[in-house]
Amino acid sequence: MEKQDIESLLLKISNIESNARDIKQQREELNRNVTTIANKRNQMNEQVKELIQTAKDEREKRDQCNQTISEIKEKKNALLKEIEGFTEQIQRLEEQFNNAQEKKTQTRRQSNFSAKRIRNQIQDLEWKLQTTSNLAINDERDIVGQIERLESRFREVRESDVLSRDLHTISNRIRGLKGKLRGLDRDLRTHAHESRFHHKTMIQAFKNADVLRKQADELHAQFLDAKEQANLIHNEYLTHIREINKTRHSISKNKQNMRQQQNAERREKIKEKTEDAKKKFDEGRKLSFEEFRTLIDKGMI
Repeated sequence: MEKQDIESLLLKISNIESNARDIKQQREELNRNVTTIANKRNQMNEQVKELIQTAKDEREKRDQCNQTISEIKEKKNALLKEIEGFTEQIQRLEEQFNNAQEKKTQTRRQSNFSAKRIRNQIQDLEWKLQTTSNLAINDERDIVGQIERLESRFREVRESDVLSRDLHTISNRIRGLKGKLRGLDRDLRTHAHESRFHHKTMIQAFKNADVLRKQADELHAQFLDAKEQANLIHNEYLTHIREINKTRHSISKNKQNMRQQQNAERREKIKEKTEDAKKKFDEGRKLSFEEFRTLIDKGMI
């Protein structure tokens, strides 16, 4: 191979290396782009995970509120049922009380006595019955009749008073239950408001996660495209490197062949010079110093 051919190959290597450097820069730029896209995608995926976790937490809080609401409703229904029972009881007592009041009013009109006075009157009659001696039978019967009538009136008066106390007691119970009911209603509204808030927050978090997930999918598609381009450029770079190595190997081999050829040519020239010097020596002609030295080195003189 001629020196000109080697120079042509070296020029080719220089051009390929220049192209390889350009391609390497493109590859590095693409790799940076791939890394940037991957980081953005990963950040979005992390945000999606956080939003989904937020949505799950809000759903759990909402479900807890709904469970509390269900329990409050059960308590409320139990209170309403208890109030309903007491209300029915009051209705019966009021009917009994009204009847007793009518009897009590009649008794007061007839005797104009209170329950205490009726009781005192009964005690006086009983005392008279026990302490009066030689009491006629008719008188005794009359006193016993009065006592029985007064005891009947006393029971009517007492019944009205007992019913009044029962009504008062049950009414207080109902007021207390209604107070608890109002408290449950307040708790119910509070937890219902919290449930709606957590539900709304959950829905919004899921929506935001869907939006970010779509953006992350788009970035992932860009990531795959950029990675594919980077791989193509990298393969092109490797092709240039292989071509450079191949050309360098060819140059190296050609240089080796040229050295061998040059050595052979040099040896051939030395041989020709040696033979010429020997011929001149044999013919007795004058030798140059170099010719003389060559013959000595070869051991020919």
